[in-house]
Formats: sequence, C-alpha cells, structure tokens
Amino acid sequence: MKRILIVLLMVLFAAGVTLGDSTEVNKEAEKVQPKADSTAEKGKPELITTESGLKYADLVVGTGKEAVNGMNVQCHYTLWFADENGEKGQMVQSSKDMNEPFIFEVGYRGLIKGWNEGMLGMKEGGTRMLIVPPELGYGNNPPPGIPKNQTLIFELEFLKAM
Repeated sequence: MKRILIVLLMVLFAAGVTLGDSTEVNKEAEKVQPKADSTAEKGKPELITTESGLKYADLVVGTGKEAVNGMNVQCHYTLWFADENGEKGQMVQSSKDMNEPFIFEVGYRGLIKGWNEGMLGMKEGGTRMLIVPPELGYGNNPPPGIPKNQTLIFELEFLKAM
C-alpha cells in the first residue's frame, strides 16, 4: 500500500499535476511574515506560523546554501497524518525507508503549496517540521490514500542543493 501511494504521489509530481499555482506560492512566500507561536514549550523548537497558515519549526538549523525558488534540491522526508490533536498520527511514508532521497525544484507547481513555502529559507544540513493545513496540502481533492481535508505533518531533511 505504501509503495502504491509513493508511486502515485511521484507520478502526480512528475506529471505536473497542479495542486496550486507556484506563482501564488512565490508571491505568498515573499510576503510571509512569520510569527512565533505563543504555545511553544520549553525544550521544544519554536513553532512559526506564516500568514498562509503553514506552521513550521527548525529541528536542526543547517549551515549550507539556502533554498530559494527555482533551486533543485535533494531531501529526505517523512509524512504523517495529523491526529485530532494536531500531533503526529499515522506515519504514511518516508524516503528514508526506501533510502531514496526526493529530488525536486523548489516552487514547482506539482508540489503542494505548504511544502514549497516550507522549504524557502531552509539551509542545507537542516531539518524542518512542517504542519500543512488542508488548504496548503491536498484539500478536498487528495490523491488516493490521503483523506479529504487532512492536515499533513512533514519532516524534511535538506541534504543538498543541486
């Protein structure tokens, strides 16, 4: 089941299925004014909420090149469905399990808006958690295996710029 979902998602990405206009992502990302979430707890990384509703936290701050629109990058990712409390629930897939990093262009229209926005500003060597609300994910029209209006939680490890 996981392999089928992975293949379907890769096909969607490769086919350029429009899950959002990258122009909108680019414009939104340029005007994003992140703010710290006041619910941050001691010992946990600071959760940032952008104007679009994306939430992210840098788990490891990288020191290499910074991700910008149009840059090809190589990342490992793990995807979970958020549970009813907004926490990591069911793990859906991970490129680490297949030992196959995902290579893509930041800002590419075939990626969900939340992933594109969440990559911006990330540096090589960094790891970032993204909490992607449905409107920045698959919304009401998800691929097979993903429930409608599902909040997604990604952990992205930015391996290298290409």
